[in-house]
Amino acid sequence: MEIKDNSAVINALFGGRASRSAQLDNLALRELDKGLDQFTGKSYELAISSFNRAIRLSPGGDTAINAYDYMARAQLSQGDTQGAIQTYQKALKLAPNRDDLQAQLGNIFTTEKRFEEATAQYALAVKYNPGAANRYSLGQSYLATGRYEEARAQFELVRQLSPKEPFGNFGLGQAYAKLQRYDAAIQSFDDAIAIKPDYWNAYAEKGYALADSGEYEQASDVADKLEVDDEVLSGLLAQYIFEKTQPKMVAVYTSPLYAYFSSTLGPGTQVSGLNSYLSAAGAQQTFSLVFQFDKEMNASSVENIFNWSITRASGTGRGDGYNLDMMLKDTEITLAPTPLAVYYDQLEQTATVLFNIQQNASGNATIDPSHINFTFSGKDVLGLSMDKSADMYSGFSSFA
Repeated sequence: MEIKDNSAVINALFGGRASRSAQLDNLALRELDKGLDQFTGKSYELAISSFNRAIRLSPGGDTAINAYDYMARAQLSQGDTQGAIQTYQKALKLAPNRDDLQAQLGNIFTTEKRFEEATAQYALAVKYNPGAANRYSLGQSYLATGRYEEARAQFELVRQLSPKEPFGNFGLGQAYAKLQRYDAAIQSFDDAIAIKPDYWNAYAEKGYALADSGEYEQASDVADKLEVDDEVLSGLLAQYIFEKTQPKMVAVYTSPLYAYFSSTLGPGTQVSGLNSYLSAAGAQQTFSLVFQFDKEMNASSVENIFNWSITRASGTGRGDGYNLDMMLKDTEITLAPTPLAVYYDQLEQTATVLFNIQQNASGNATIDPSHINFTFSGKDVLGLSMDKSADMYSGFSSFA
């Protein structure tokens, strides 16, 4: 039996298939290139159509994966976030070890605040490419999900992998701040700034860490420095400092509507000398002091008379006690411990405090106005309590 040589037929058959596959790959590349031109020209619908054709022509190769990548970018440019997510998921079925695609999908999830899903993608990206960029993204994702110690570990590796770049130190500063290790955070931000002196975000984050640690003046210095280089970051930091800072009483005024209490007068002051109406025995007069706050206050808190107290100063140093800590005369009067009323002016951020003073039955009452403390224990509009360094006023010590 004669055996025929079929090699020519086989070559024609399989060679034809290989040739056909190569032709399809070339056509797919052309569609990909056309799509990229359309994408660059912001013709996103046309670009998506071209990328789809490239995928259909060569559905399992690198061309298809790249087409998926750019198609997702085009969808994002159109605002089709869910479409972009699905496109990247299709690409990753073809190339599950492409860390760049995993990172891109993680970025979309991060933008959508789907942080757990983002973390899963960044973790895969690190698995296939444990470089600094992927670890930095994973660290940021850990921060967003409250896994601060794990974030710190990732940023430490970023710092080791790229010691001449500032980003590892920057991330470490963020992690330490979340862990309330503010000294370490501030040092890390300083290390980042030492590498990149115009790293304005590092300055801002340092300012936040200073404010969170209670160093408001230093934080304000950072905000002032930033104002020259980045007004937006400076403004956000200044607002944060303002919101974190406890309110203070900073000035005292007279009111044209009520009798003024001369709080600078010293021990032995005749009550009749405060106001002519008090010359008569047993007479009573309403006085006022107007207190200026440095922040907007909670109106109901300010107007609650039980958040205010009127007391005699107790001496802790030379001359700062009521009547200079000397024995009181029988003629000395005592004021009521709470005001008659308090009125808050939201526009001016002032509290007008009203209280009564009464002459004694003999008409010879005395008082020490300079050593009477007016103390407020309420809150500002954000719910912050008063700064203990400026929640009390007396004529002798001013605000303390």
